[in-house]
Amino acid sequence: MRRLRHLAAASLTAMTIAAGLPLASANAAQELHLYNWTIYIDPAVVDDFQKESGIKVTLDNYGTNEEMLAKVQAGADGYDIVFPSVFMQDIMSQLNLLGNPGLKGIDGYNNLDQKYFIAKSDPQHDICMPYNWGTTGLIYNKALTKGQAVDSWKVIFEPPETLRGKIAVLDDVRETIGAALVYNGFSFNSTDPKELAKARDTIAKAKPYWAAMLTDGIGDKVINGDFAVAQWWSGSAAQTVASKPDAVGYVIPKEGANGFQEQMCMLAKAPNVASAKAFFSYMMRPDVAAKNTNWLHGGTTNKAALTMVNPALRSDPNLYPSDEVRQRLHLVQDLGDKIRLYDAVWTKIKAE
Repeated sequence: MRRLRHLAAASLTAMTIAAGLPLASANAAQELHLYNWTIYIDPAVVDDFQKESGIKVTLDNYGTNEEMLAKVQAGADGYDIVFPSVFMQDIMSQLNLLGNPGLKGIDGYNNLDQKYFIAKSDPQHDICMPYNWGTTGLIYNKALTKGQAVDSWKVIFEPPETLRGKIAVLDDVRETIGAALVYNGFSFNSTDPKELAKARDTIAKAKPYWAAMLTDGIGDKVINGDFAVAQWWSGSAAQTVASKPDAVGYVIPKEGANGFQEQMCMLAKAPNVASAKAFFSYMMRPDVAAKNTNWLHGGTTNKAALTMVNPALRSDPNLYPSDEVRQRLHLVQDLGDKIRLYDAVWTKIKAE
């Protein structure tokens, strides 16, 4: 949901925020270790939690679900809470990597909108808290795309001559293959070999016209004109648009797109369970949820916080899409063993 805030990213890649009150010295043994997407939580929210609770928080970052899973599986036992996408929550549950904090018994649970409990592995809505949602669409430089339609995946898969060499796509197997599938009228989660082959051919034909496949620094490169159009996540794109509204824009392609959602989950081997539960309760508070959402430029899962979300965000149809657009959004699913089909396609794409 792998989301980059384009400002000060390097300084927050791995940070430890010291507790701000003398109270912390009386609770020196209380700690909380978060492992989250790069720049995917408001630092002020973390700092405020420390000041209120006296719990020392350490925050480390990752760039993909797969990176996080690999580190946890490799024995990174010190983390208490991770933030997987829904499909990765399902995978981690199958691998017995997630603990059960008893979400329903934590103060603030009733603030959550039940429609966001969509993980197949959590039918009782008791394990992971829905954290943030958004879309993967297109961020574009208004000057460079003037006169060109930027409302379809066609702009990156069949780019006009004027945009060739100034297009970027995500270096992400599910995102990029998924976009090609949707562009061809298929499901984002298709496992049909013929449909995947068509997606592969679509990407192979377009790849010579792309400037880059990456996940970092996209916003700045669109602003300065290195990229005219780029595939990117809505929250990060919205942050960029907010900084230069006359220069850049963001759109959900008309064919449909990935509608992602990330969760907040406690690890089975979490060493600080009490601290983790305190953080769950804190993040369920409407004022905290709204503050974090406004910083992320994301979608809140907290129904009590919605009225506190910046009206400019709530009224933006590319950030809070209509029901009609929502019907064209796809949620990445756990494909089980069939993920090998995507891996094979991706290996061939990257090798060409």
